[in-house]
Amino acid sequence: MDFDPYQSHWREQMPPMTLLETCWQMKSPRGRVLTCGVFRTIAGLEVRCGYGEDDLIRSQYAFEIGTARAVAADWKAAAVLKGFHE
Repeated sequence: MDFDPYQSHWREQMPPMTLLETCWQMKSPRGRVLTCGVFRTIAGLEVRCGYGEDDLIRSQYAFEIGTARAVAADWKAAAVLKGFHE
């Protein structure tokens, strides 16, 4: 039997990401809402920041919730410096 990587169904068996908490939401200088949250994924915790589900700007894995919150706080400070506001 030959292995065909395009016939693999592993993606269908992966559990979805689960939002654990929304860390912050800010408006861009153009008025778009940027959201940052901590998600549980199959690989662990992930901090995700974007304008929507399909418009991811940045993500980073974290080992624990405290580290994830610190990453989110750093990203918020960087967004403020770029003109974002609550």
